[in-house]
Amino acid sequence: MTVDRQLISTLHTAFNGIFQQSLYADKVIQYHLHDNPQWRREDKAYFVTTLYDLVRFARKLTYLSQASDQDFWPVWQAYHMLKDDPIPDWPEMCDLSTAELQTRLAAAPLAIQLSYPDWLDALGASQLGEQWPVVAEALNRAPGYYLRANTLKSSAQSLASKLAKEQIACELVSSSLPDTLAIEAVDKLFKSSAFQAGECEMQDAGSQQIAPLLDLAPGMKVVDACAGAGGKSLHIAALMNNKGRLLSMDIHQHKLDNLKKRAKRAGCHMIETRVIKNNKTIKRLKDKFDRVLLDVPCSGTGVLRRNPDSKWHLNEQSIDELIALQTDLLQRYSQMCRPGGKLVYATCSVLPVENQQQVAQFLDANPDWTLQQELSLLPGISSEFDGFYGAVLCRNDSPLD
Repeated sequence: MTVDRQLISTLHTAFNGIFQQSLYADKVIQYHLHDNPQWRREDKAYFVTTLYDLVRFARKLTYLSQASDQDFWPVWQAYHMLKDDPIPDWPEMCDLSTAELQTRLAAAPLAIQLSYPDWLDALGASQLGEQWPVVAEALNRAPGYYLRANTLKSSAQSLASKLAKEQIACELVSSSLPDTLAIEAVDKLFKSSAFQAGECEMQDAGSQQIAPLLDLAPGMKVVDACAGAGGKSLHIAALMNNKGRLLSMDIHQHKLDNLKKRAKRAGCHMIETRVIKNNKTIKRLKDKFDRVLLDVPCSGTGVLRRNPDSKWHLNEQSIDELIALQTDLLQRYSQMCRPGGKLVYATCSVLPVENQQQVAQFLDANPDWTLQQELSLLPGISSEFDGFYGAVLCRNDSPLD
């Protein structure tokens, strides 16, 4: 496409908002797309793709262009030069050559080549060993987009046919994920009749593999203890055929309000929401549920493809704080599961310290629980989707000796 100066200026503003004001990339993108309704489809695609790539590879591009503090223009220039794109004759352009960039790249430390902070690269290597560079590279790829057919209203086949009539192409991912469709572009989806009617939800194919771990059946009593905006709650309701009790909880009322709107559109009438005000809220629910989903706050390292700015917002202290929070939530919230019931502990992290190690620590401290199953999706290793972890924990009817 022809480079439009106004479009690049907006890209400049958006880039600075992320790095100089610590704004979240997805919010910045939403703002500028809304603020520029005159943009063509290809303008929007360029803006979103390029901004995410500049954020994703900010450290590498800054190093190669010898820019200071994520200076936009040399970073943008280096990005396009590495793609062999023509560079406009603008006064902001630097004296760079592609050969010079390639030479610097070949000699750069691995953390710079992969474009990660040194501390996160070191943590990933210590946690995943030889798998880390493969996972790190996979997390730098642009994400795919997936739909979950809402089986309360439709099927994957019916949904695909309906979307095709509105020129929205999608296809079944695999026979092992019968409700999951890969979609090529999402720009038309949210205005489609199928989406408006609640026949589908946007949800990564990896995320869609968490709720089935609960081994659900209609009529059960289930709690989604860290529900957020409720993507997994909606999936649970569909798997239970809208029959039983589903309590969706979170510490943020606005997230639960969003869930209520989504549940209404999806036709999920079994969902009850409740704000967690303090530990008394949890204690009152002791031994009340057949199934507990504990999708805990985590580093989000498994979804860096979707949120590349997260690796620049994270730090070692925040990881340590999250690990402590996970330990606390697993210990306290597990009491909501009745004897003989099951709990699924889940994260969107690729780090064992948030996953397998948390579960092992919990089991050591709680002999009345056993591990039944683990799911570990590592991008580039065991999954083409986002990175997720899930552990199925069974509470024994009586404590083990």
